[in-house]
Amino acid sequence: MEFSEVEATSGLRFSWNVWPSSRIDAARVVVPFGAMITPLKNIPGMPVLPYEPVCCKGCKAVLNPYCRVDFVGKIWICVFCHQRNQFPRNYADISETSLPAELFPNYTTIEYKVNQSFTRSSLPAFLFVVDTCLSDEELQGLKDTLRQTLSLLPESALVGLISFGTVVSVHEIGYGDCPKAHVFRGDQEISGEKVQDQLGIGFKGRGQPSRGAQAEGATTGPGGSGGPGVGRFLLPVSECEFALESALEDLTVNSWPKETGHRHKRATGAALSVAVGLLESCCPSTPARLMLVVGGPCTHGESCCPSTPARLMLVVGGPCTHGPGTVLGTDVEEHIRSHQDFEKNNAKHFKKALKFYTSLGTRLFGNGHVMDVYAAALDQ
Repeated sequence: MEFSEVEATSGLRFSWNVWPSSRIDAARVVVPFGAMITPLKNIPGMPVLPYEPVCCKGCKAVLNPYCRVDFVGKIWICVFCHQRNQFPRNYADISETSLPAELFPNYTTIEYKVNQSFTRSSLPAFLFVVDTCLSDEELQGLKDTLRQTLSLLPESALVGLISFGTVVSVHEIGYGDCPKAHVFRGDQEISGEKVQDQLGIGFKGRGQPSRGAQAEGATTGPGGSGGPGVGRFLLPVSECEFALESALEDLTVNSWPKETGHRHKRATGAALSVAVGLLESCCPSTPARLMLVVGGPCTHGESCCPSTPARLMLVVGGPCTHGPGTVLGTDVEEHIRSHQDFEKNNAKHFKKALKFYTSLGTRLFGNGHVMDVYAAALDQ
């Protein structure tokens, strides 16, 4: 079967479709192994199972056709961690001639229809972080793409918008009277506390919103409508379609002056600092027994803190040249670092930028959030 046929029937694309046959061949592989997944891909004939997935008690991997099954002992062995797992009671009648759909060899991709009620605080959130250091044509194409993306999201999904160039603008799409944005400087690292304080969505103490959050009437806590920024900076698609469309329409190319022979001052690092701080407040971790994100029991006792599912979607048109996380200077005579520069320890921005982005990644990971990067070129 050609790899394109596999992609059409499974929704997966791998960087390599053949494993190296020896260690020497593996050492010669330059491109690392990876997989690109297309969620919600329309696959003809794909089964939709009306029950909960069976997960490994060790690594939480889902039962699949590659797992070893003992039909006599009613045990299956995880293909990832080799943990032995008992089948649940409703699988008591399985046999080699009576297999559940998830064990069929030709059903490598399936969907589960889980009956689960969602509160507003547990709805998935999508925060778009958009670079405006582009040409007019590129920015217009980006707007059209974002509009198409928004039309494909569920109406109940929470969305938000941050734009950046030399400064960072957080668009308050919940303010319907007129377009409103909060502006942050792009030349300095901004802590989560400072972001929440300036936006009026922080906490003074345990469960107590700041004065700004109280003034806006934000609701907080497990019984409220999510974090204090939900309703102002993150809203369901069905409630903010017009405001978000207006914010996108008002986006213009970075207006800060650019010297001849220099690049735009692109404050990508500051924009990410603001975005992470906003998500930490709007989609916080909350104490619970069940891991809502993975649908399985908490493995660390009652102190485990599952998070509200959220994606930070960064659309960037070039390297960061301004503020924290800078990887390239504004002078066009300075070229972006290459692999040889890393080997010779000649990448002057690398160590500082690595420390900055690692700290952001740690914060995202600690809150259970994901960041997608849509970049202009692989070498940037």
